[in-house]
Amino acid sequence: MFRFDFRDKSLIPPILGTDNADYLERLCPVLEQEKIHPSGVVRLRDAAFCEERGIVQLSSLAEHTTLLENEDYKRLGYRFGMDGDVIRNGLAAFPTCTAVEYGQKVFLLGKTDKGDKALEEFLNDLAGHFFDGKRKPGALRFHEVAPLDAKYRVDIGDCKTASPDILRYGICTKRCGMAPTLINFNRLRNLQLMSAPLTKEQERIVSMLVTRPDNVRFPDMEVKTRIQFKKKGQSINI
Repeated sequence: MFRFDFRDKSLIPPILGTDNADYLERLCPVLEQEKIHPSGVVRLRDAAFCEERGIVQLSSLAEHTTLLENEDYKRLGYRFGMDGDVIRNGLAAFPTCTAVEYGQKVFLLGKTDKGDKALEEFLNDLAGHFFDGKRKPGALRFHEVAPLDAKYRVDIGDCKTASPDILRYGICTKRCGMAPTLINFNRLRNLQLMSAPLTKEQERIVSMLVTRPDNVRFPDMEVKTRIQFKKKGQSINI
């Protein structure tokens, strides 16, 4: 469910009393011409749950990532929509695709085997270099987006890069911080369909981090101590 705000209400295509199957075809050119993007996006499943439980729509409590922590939502979610397989099988009337946001980059992935493989390779690469000490974006985010333009949806194929503007047409479903902590590393590995075995270096780092608080970063916990030898000028860092 999308909300669009028009300054000029006369531009809104009329909803006919008979057949509105072509409504998006009439609406999209106006949105593009006026550079209008959604001011709010809500899954119908979430909207139905919030309506039943008295949660204000579009509030912080109604955000999808917040609802995922609601025990009633997790327990009763099946009542408010069909299983996700309908999208992959092409049965959804208005299918979504996965958008992966990493820094300034956005990747669109189709609900296909090749799309899954592209995502898996991307996540494996991130996990393999997680503790390499290089500066990374603050977080990795997953979105479910629903581009309105039918031609645009077809052109996505298995995987393509996209403008961050596409994120306005979806909701964030998962978030993983990229600070080099053990909890973030485990969250990243849990996103993978098949996690690659840890390298020797990763095993060493994990074994050190596991004894520290969750928010301790690598290599901050590797404190170097200088030991002086008896002979002048000789020392070693450990």
